[in-house]
Amino acid sequence: MESLKKLLQGGQVTTYVDTGVIYPEILHNPSSIYSFLLMTGYLKNDGISPQSDGNYICNVSIPNREISYVYEKEILTRWGIPETESTAARIQQAFYEQDEAKLAKCIEEYLRQTVSFFDTTDEIFYQGLVLGFIAILNNRYFVRSNRESGEGRFDIQLIPKNNSLPGILMELKVSKDENADLRKLAEDALLQIEQNRYETEMLSQGIKNIFQYGVAFRKKDVEILLKKP
Repeated sequence: MESLKKLLQGGQVTTYVDTGVIYPEILHNPSSIYSFLLMTGYLKNDGISPQSDGNYICNVSIPNREISYVYEKEILTRWGIPETESTAARIQQAFYEQDEAKLAKCIEEYLRQTVSFFDTTDEIFYQGLVLGFIAILNNRYFVRSNRESGEGRFDIQLIPKNNSLPGILMELKVSKDENADLRKLAEDALLQIEQNRYETEMLSQGIKNIFQYGVAFRKKDVEILLKKP
């Protein structure tokens, strides 16, 4: 997932390329996907180093915006995000309007319509879900997750590609307790952002306008609080 995010952000990935790869091998060796994508033109070669076995170490990247769009759609599908433009547009609009209530409603509606209770068990699921949703913001933000900043590791960070947009930090909290106070969990998430100084990295880059989202989940229930600068 990290490599795909790097490619979507216009970066390069260094990978071993097997020139003899065939499609069925991907099922048994997921790392061979880059070899397959390079051979079929969905990645381009930006640098090559021949190996003794006849294969190569290559720097690869996405060749153009059209194929980048395909990758974004595939990532959304990978995380179970519906491909209807209405869902993506509503979530994008909620972010741009800084409307945390609308954002929570969109995510909650999606969970209720498409996700099994058995899926909603831990923070990893919800983090993947949120990352899938915010992939639609990739044209305006660099998306990062689980990185060190300040005195801890943030869940999700969105660094703007231009100064007209705010930076965004998101901290997620998940509870299996039916009686959990979601608002209190969201408040705790905001407090964690502040206490651990997760904004340190963005501040060091000159980003002063930073929005902080505390996001709390309990199965299919969602509470989101937004702290503006």
